[in-house]
Amino acid sequence: MSTEVKFEDGNLIVSRVFKAPRESVFQAWVETSQVERWWGCAECTAVKSEIEPKVGGKYNHHMTIDGPAGSGEVAGLAVLTQFDPPTRLAYTSADKDDPYGADMVVSVDFTEVDGGTLVRLVHAGIPDMLVPGDITLREIIRQGWSAAFGKLDQFLTA
Repeated sequence: MSTEVKFEDGNLIVSRVFKAPRESVFQAWVETSQVERWWGCAECTAVKSEIEPKVGGKYNHHMTIDGPAGSGEVAGLAVLTQFDPPTRLAYTSADKDDPYGADMVVSVDFTEVDGGTLVRLVHAGIPDMLVPGDITLREIIRQGWSAAFGKLDQFLTA
């Protein structure tokens, strides 16, 4: 199964059917030990997550990146705004000093379908701006989620 990625009304929408029960897929998003095994873009070599699975809880992912555009640490700091196991989670940026992350909201829905679980992610509020390397932030985030969904599929089927 492939990952469908599109922009619609300024939002990035990513969806894929995973051949795993909904509860298992949801847990892969909220259990730190599982998230650290699949989270991040293609250039992500390590992840350290802090997750408090409740509304108002931390949803932080510190990624180590090593790729053609450079290497270093990237922190994704967020707060869970919705937590409804095993059907939905949503979070918003918690680092208001980050010019790339301010006001971004991510919601993820988990739906049972024949043969597995449909995960539909909506990433809203992505600034329309260039980042180092003359690429848009929207493209970086699109590439990141595409890779992460592929890594999640490998994790769930291992």
